[in-house]
Amino acid sequence: MTEVIIRKNKNEIHEITMNGHSGYEVSGKDIVCASISSILITSVNAIIRYQKDALEITKEENDNIFIHIKILKHDNMIDLLLENFVALLEELASDYPNNIKIKNRK
Repeated sequence: MTEVIIRKNKNEIHEITMNGHSGYEVSGKDIVCASISSILITSVNAIIRYQKDALEITKEENDNIFIHIKILKHDNMIDLLLENFVALLEELASDYPNNIKIKNRK
């Protein structure tokens, strides 16, 4: 299962951590994993194109994938893109509750 942890402070997203494999299907055929990757890459690229130094991204790939995104800057556009990122993941999680779980933390 992929676990997504969203950390907020005063309704602003400050960190997003993604960990694990969805386990929906074998590698190369996993539509949930492909969807998560697509949402992640599209959202991060949009934010970086808008504000190059808005994010700090840490990625580790071994037996378990780990991605940590720290939000360094906030404005209306960055916050809108982050909220859209989370909304897309939440919709995916509602369709595939056994493969992706989202936790909100302070």
